[in-house]
Amino acid sequence: MTTLSIGLQEWAVTCTALSAGATLVMVRKGGIHERQGGLFSPEHERFALLPTRLHQDASRLRPDVAEAYADQLAPDPAPGAITVSGWAETIRAWKVTDRTRLTAIADELIWTDAEIDARFRYRDQPWLFVLALRVHRLGRVQTIPDRPAYAGCRSWIPLQDTVDLEQSQPVLSDAQCAERLAALEQALSGPLHSAAPNH
Repeated sequence: MTTLSIGLQEWAVTCTALSAGATLVMVRKGGIHERQGGLFSPEHERFALLPTRLHQDASRLRPDVAEAYADQLAPDPAPGAITVSGWAETIRAWKVTDRTRLTAIADELIWTDAEIDARFRYRDQPWLFVLALRVHRLGRVQTIPDRPAYAGCRSWIPLQDTVDLEQSQPVLSDAQCAERLAALEQALSGPLHSAAPNH
């Protein structure tokens, strides 16, 4: 695959943190399917990261994250265009139904505890999907038009302008990714007593 024609619209802060290797995960409430054997996967396995500033709120982010990525919280410097610098593939997905397991991966989460609580309990359905992503930086940053068809609170965006994946490089090495993925697996799938706070 040398191009992508599907994108996932996510907070600009999240896209930047993923592309910097500051986090390996994204949390979602919907857009995930259960496959045979109880495994979960997103609607699309590979997707461009489409940063949006819609609904971003520094108070919903960990203070250190909000400070580190303050530029991503500012008003959009180029309205009418989307700057795409990375893409992701899902390497693991979990449906988390015990809130304490999310506490165990606090170092990977960029949001405040209150924000995670709100997402976890949204619509009185106490669960949350956690996606582990292998993120790649594009060989060159690409700017595509922010077309009217992309507007609104939508996650998956069929792109009218494909994203070129040539010369993409993974953000984390294989070893780094495997180590962090193993820690997530232990916290989210291991014996419940192992899901203790990291700090």
